[in-house]
Amino acid sequence: MFEQALTFIAHRLDEAKYQGLLTEYALIGEFAVSAWGIPRAAHGVEFALALGAASPTAFSQYLNAEFHVGDQDDPLRGVYQLEYSTNDLNIPIQLSLLPSQWTRIIVDNAVELSILEFTIPVISWQVLILLKLYAKGSQDLLDAQQIFRARQAIQEDLDTIAKLAAQVNLSATWQKFAEHLSP
Repeated sequence: MFEQALTFIAHRLDEAKYQGLLTEYALIGEFAVSAWGIPRAAHGVEFALALGAASPTAFSQYLNAEFHVGDQDDPLRGVYQLEYSTNDLNIPIQLSLLPSQWTRIIVDNAVELSILEFTIPVISWQVLILLKLYAKGSQDLLDAQQIFRARQAIQEDLDTIAKLAAQVNLSATWQKFAEHLSP
């Protein structure tokens, strides 16, 4: 079921990219957490999008998706929501527009991984940790801790994360998190 939903939306995103409706995308959310070694039950599929100069309205029409603009205090600039239906099951798909500095580090550091027998760009584990710290939810913080421990970061990884954290104004948050988890 999720394989079909993931394949469906990845193909649609590739087509949209070809048509100039978006520039890049990367898998984020529960599937990305699982891709980096932390078992998670998935409730839906979530991607971060880089639209570039493309029209959010045209993209919404192309996907037949609802677009919701983020509130002023919302960490998301907006989100497209649609569902993939199969066998009496509706799988939610969320396509998120993040602030530009986040979008840039997500797509610039994405890694091509095989997820459910489909190769797609996935947020790097280093950026995923930062995105989870940015989201601040209790499950997000737990995910960040588990990914950090599972990846057994070396000094080069820590330096990379620190540089990325500076790009998204999370240096203090990252430093506190890293100190808390250091042996």
